[in-house]
Amino acid sequence: MAKLLFLQNLEYEFLGPMYISSMVKVRHECSLAVGSAAGDFASVMETFKPDVVAFSIMTGSHRWSLNIARVLKAKYNVLTLFGGAHPTFFPEFIDEEGVDVICRGEGEDATLDLLDALDAGKDFSGIGNLYVKQKSGITRNPVRTLNKELDVYPFPDRELYKELGPGTDRSVRNIITSRGCMFHCSFCFEDSIRELYKDKGQHVRVRSIGKVIEELRELKEKHGVRTVYFCDDVFGINRKWLYEFLDVYKKEIGLDFLCLVRADIMCSDENYAVKLKEAGCKSVFFGIESGSERLRNSVLNKNLKDKDIYGAARMLHKAGLPFRTYNIVGLPDETLEDAFNTVKMNIAIKADYPWCSIFSPYPRTALTLYAQQKGYLSRDFSPDAISGSFFIDSQLKLPDIRRIENLHKFFQTAVLAPWTLPLVRMLIKLPPNLMFRLWFGIIYFYVFLKSEKRSFFKTLGFALRSYRHLLEK
Repeated sequence: MAKLLFLQNLEYEFLGPMYISSMVKVRHECSLAVGSAAGDFASVMETFKPDVVAFSIMTGSHRWSLNIARVLKAKYNVLTLFGGAHPTFFPEFIDEEGVDVICRGEGEDATLDLLDALDAGKDFSGIGNLYVKQKSGITRNPVRTLNKELDVYPFPDRELYKELGPGTDRSVRNIITSRGCMFHCSFCFEDSIRELYKDKGQHVRVRSIGKVIEELRELKEKHGVRTVYFCDDVFGINRKWLYEFLDVYKKEIGLDFLCLVRADIMCSDENYAVKLKEAGCKSVFFGIESGSERLRNSVLNKNLKDKDIYGAARMLHKAGLPFRTYNIVGLPDETLEDAFNTVKMNIAIKADYPWCSIFSPYPRTALTLYAQQKGYLSRDFSPDAISGSFFIDSQLKLPDIRRIENLHKFFQTAVLAPWTLPLVRMLIKLPPNLMFRLWFGIIYFYVFLKSEKRSFFKTLGFALRSYRHLLEK
């Protein structure tokens, strides 16, 4: 059997590696290690002796993974495999030194085929979804047809992250009930995924209620889960499926849960929030993005009206459900007052857990292309120029961008304590500084803790280990 080793630098459970691990463990071995430098992986490389070292990466983390892969490949002569968003949308990543194979799109079947071929000593250059670099050149294979039946995939391998240890809060676990999103927000890669899989099957797919309940029962009985986080792009996009699921969930699972929704979908049915609450929902998350309806719909293509946001908030308050809002400042075409209007909208709807980022221009998304066309961003902006965090600064050239960056640091403060707004207006005139980032870190930690029902000490440890760059920049 072949051996696959996932490497990452965050002490966090990602569903992608877990799904792949459960798929390949039918015939092969799979393990995972967490570290920050190549030397941190010396022990597992020498004891596990992997045939393939794999990285599931976003744009931004690709630089770290590439550096690690180069060192390990040179020392252990191991095959390197990269999957996730970055190689999917930037397939030229295959040209980088240290990269042997990239996987575009969904990776379960492709990774299993790769390990099968390695185990049998066969050529693997023709496997769908994979770009393969060999001495003879690079083979770029098209993506395979999407599997319409998600139920055929085994449940995520929760044991993959057993090495995280007691310092990681695992009482809240992620689960998905569907894949794909039907919306077309300009800041998202979803349209690019649709184009990648054009004529390759149904984009939005939903798991059966029975299979989801079976996985949840396993989580509850074997893994000590206290809270479930449904991290679908939009949870229960099919209302008939959702209401049937919630009835079964309440009877057979009965755990607290969190979920992501859309305000307009919630507004379409007065019972939506009530049914979530009755089934055990403890908090709902939804995107506002901007308090300017013009920006939200004309620039972000969110297709979401102010009245829907206010209506959803009213329903949630009536049902007794606290909610987290997702917001972005530093958007193309945004003024300082537009950003303040986003704060004011969150105040008006009494958002319990406001969350805010600074717009990060991911290359090849529609919004980044728009920013480049308007002259807010260099035409040759590349993935390597992406900031390590969307909580620090902006790369756009906007008239009030430094004040908008500062407003971001006080966004949550102003929403939770509206009386501070006059003070915030004064403070943001100062140059960006370490004290502002420190204050943001404290309030962000508090809001995250409350909204996701996490353990204080374990979450604090994770925050200190993972977000040192907020203080180091």
